Amino acid sequence: MSSQKYSGRVLGCNGGLYMVDVGHNIYNCYAKGTFRYEKLTPLAGDIVEFVLEDNTGYITNILPRKNDLIRPPMANLDKLFVICAAKNPAPSYINIDKLCAVACNRDIEVEIVINKCELAPEKAEEMRKIYSECGYKTECLYNSHENPQEVCEKLKNDTLCGVVAFAGASGVGKTTVINALYPEFILQTGSISAKTGRGKHTTRQTKLYKIPYGKNAYIADTPGFSLLDFESFFFFRKDELPYAFPEFSDCMGKCKYVKCTHTKEEGCAVLEKVKNGDIPSTRHESYLSLFENMKKQKDWELKKQ
Repeated sequence: MSSQKYSGRVLGCNGGLYMVDVGHNIYNCYAKGTFRYEKLTPLAGDIVEFVLEDNTGYITNILPRKNDLIRPPMANLDKLFVICAAKNPAPSYINIDKLCAVACNRDIEVEIVINKCELAPEKAEEMRKIYSECGYKTECLYNSHENPQEVCEKLKNDTLCGVVAFAGASGVGKTTVINALYPEFILQTGSISAKTGRGKHTTRQTKLYKIPYGKNAYIADTPGFSLLDFESFFFFRKDELPYAFPEFSDCMGKCKYVKCTHTKEEGCAVLEKVKNGDIPSTRHESYLSLFENMKKQKDWELKKQ
């Protein structure tokens, strides 16, 4: 039986079949059985090698990843757009900061997109100020569901090269924003329950869409979620946490104590900046919350993909 060898990027998985883009075609492939014993699972964004036998593909190798995320499940990301809403649902700084911290740890560029700003303009400006002062590129969107042109003008150029993903809590408008950018994808939007504020009929799986006029450009629609669980999942070690907050960077090595945790120590450079207003208090509160959760971790328990 003759076979042909190919390499391409995984776009997603449907019913055990992985869709692999090779540039001129998309093949449906099965993962080889030994992956389960090696505890390997192809992720959207992976570069894989596969063989084609009688029009059926079999993934034989997953090439080394430059980064990965457990939530949302993605590999080889260049940029993560963190979508949040000024209202409906109310913004949760800790959930936004969890996404930012994990992305920073994985060396993934982050852009904060504040949606539904027309519903709470003062809150939107507060959020913009917090994240822009911490070094994140931040955009505010007004009436994004009615004015897709504004979305295109602000975000489209940032999605034309490499792999980008959109993540955030259910109902903040991830799919609405992607539809505004690329209506040809016709992605399903989620509606918000007025009673619970939770998304209904939201996206269920991560899937990459190729941008035909970009340069090896892909955009991902990711499952709706509202929480990165730092107790059940081990994203990185506790001693890496301060480096996942970019605004802490110029404080490293300047604290009174070498092993400063930046939580309550006398002479802590981070706490001094928080006191002076140079580091937003919401960001340090998120750091403290993550630190408390990560104190429970053991290095040998750290789960890595």
